[in-house]
Amino acid sequence: MQMEVISINETYEHGSVFINRDRTKESPLARFIRYRDLVLALAMRDVRMRYQLSILGLYWALLNPLFMALIWSFVFKTIFRATGMEGVPYVVFLFSGLTFWNFFANSLTTASNCLTGNASLLSKLYFPRVILPTASVLARLVDFGFSLIVLVVFMIAYRIMPGESLVYLPVLLVIQLFFTLGMAYIVAALNVLYRDINQIVPVLLLLLLYLSPIFYTMSQIPKSLAMYYVFNVVGELVGMETGVLFGKLAIQWQMVGVYALVSAAVFLFGLFVFHRIEPLFAEVM
Repeated sequence: MQMEVISINETYEHGSVFINRDRTKESPLARFIRYRDLVLALAMRDVRMRYQLSILGLYWALLNPLFMALIWSFVFKTIFRATGMEGVPYVVFLFSGLTFWNFFANSLTTASNCLTGNASLLSKLYFPRVILPTASVLARLVDFGFSLIVLVVFMIAYRIMPGESLVYLPVLLVIQLFFTLGMAYIVAALNVLYRDINQIVPVLLLLLLYLSPIFYTMSQIPKSLAMYYVFNVVGELVGMETGVLFGKLAIQWQMVGVYALVSAAVFLFGLFVFHRIEPLFAEVM
């Protein structure tokens, strides 16, 4: 595979990576298109490094969410008597929510370390640093894909047919992807300056997890609190994704449009924050 990494004014070859220092005035979209091979290569490298020293390898991408769903299903269903969507077994309901949630949570967790964990690479080669958090998020799509396979197996085993609204699921996933990328750019850049971010992110993710309709449905939330849930963008998106998957939710396009605008704003703001902080990376790392 031949990849191109662009720097400022000099061209030389480093292994299979060609560095060309000519083009500095390209738009972010044009840069991404030119660097797509590098983004994909770094994403696959991320996946391999995550599982290469484990005995089961990529099977952990299947087993981790499965074990988590089974444990939490036992705790919430058996001990706390929690209920999910009508007509959907609780373990399937819970696993569905965790599948969509884990893509967001795992993306932010890995993105927060993607720059500090690749300091040696950044010191040797120049390429747009925003590629690293982008690749971290795309790498989590592999885990997400494996979780979807397990979810499909669950649905087949419990004879659950997806609803007609399933066709809207890709729209919600794209909205979540852009929201996740924006947040990934923010935490990745801030973690270079403030290593506390790496400690704060898991705590905030755990808080958001319990404030999202994953262990429960929106109908079970007290009305006095339900109005505040609209500010939890990723939680609302996960709830919508689970609802359309099982055909238990009528799409409210007005809210989908609002969250699409919010996700676009977060994505652009994340890029802005990243590029403002990027000149400080060399001084800190």
